[in-house]
Amino acid sequence: MEIIDNKGAPPELIRIANKAAAECKKVKRIIFDAFIDDLKGDLGAYDPVSETIIIDMGQCTIKQAWMKKGILFIPNVWFNLLFTFFHEMEHAFQLEEDPNLLDLEALPQQYEDEANITAENSLLAWAKDGAIPKLNEMGWVGNEIKRILNRLYAIEPDEVATELDVEGTEAVANALHASLVSNQYENKEEMAELFDSIDKGYVGVKVKGKRYFTAYDAINTTYEGH
Repeated sequence: MEIIDNKGAPPELIRIANKAAAECKKVKRIIFDAFIDDLKGDLGAYDPVSETIIIDMGQCTIKQAWMKKGILFIPNVWFNLLFTFFHEMEHAFQLEEDPNLLDLEALPQQYEDEANITAENSLLAWAKDGAIPKLNEMGWVGNEIKRILNRLYAIEPDEVATELDVEGTEAVANALHASLVSNQYENKEEMAELFDSIDKGYVGVKVKGKRYFTAYDAINTTYEGH
């Protein structure tokens, strides 16, 4: 299996990809690049003919779906990268299980849904023990994030400061924001119980006195179909 890294992918992402792809016979190549015209804005793709997974790291820095669930910008980018890889990896496994899929012009929706579910489960499995790399450990992606944060600082200095405060910690989402947009907490009493649990160290984490969810907490709380 060949890795083609055209920009400088995060080493941890390459490690995860290598490990996962070693389990599938239908992945011959993984390409990491940025702002790939042929993908037309998609975060990734799987080419069943060449048995190649393609990850557009540039688009992964742009899409903000996780942020709408209360997750911070840096974790949002990292989740995009992992989720996209796991999603495309599942398509490779689907082809391994059913070679007749190669005859179809497009996959039926059930296969896309299955890939989303597998990607969610894989992201949750990673979140149990995994840690988001620091920006200086993310190669091109880290540099692109720094560029974006520098540009945003003049507009949203407090938000950028929060991103930098929690970098390198387990915090990935403002607990208040994430819980407000979630459907898991129906009233103020349940919210109060949540915050008390964070204060006591049962869930989440506190950084500079502020309550946050860890990656596992945040994904479990906010995932409703990414």
